[in-house]
Amino acid sequence: MALFGGKETLTVTDTEYTWKKNEIKIIEGYLVSKGVINNIRVPLNAIETAVWSLNPTKPTITPTLKIIGKGVVLAELAVGIDIINDIQDWILKNIVK
Repeated sequence: MALFGGKETLTVTDTEYTWKKNEIKIIEGYLVSKGVINNIRVPLNAIETAVWSLNPTKPTITPTLKIIGKGVVLAELAVGIDIINDIQDWILKNIVK
């Protein structure tokens, strides 16, 4: 099982990605997250891409999904390694202009 919950309670739609007690939604032109993961609110039109990385020098190795716009990290989400690729794909699919 992942650090922040696995796929067993996963719900994915065009405007919502939820698992366990976490959710990422598209609400009125914003990417909004709530739950155990970081709480963010980022305008969709500011997002250019999403990348993830691991920092093995930290005491706990937690994957971080970075939301990037105009060369600046707009937000970061700590997400379990088992679903990070799926969340990245979902975000990239929804920011296509």
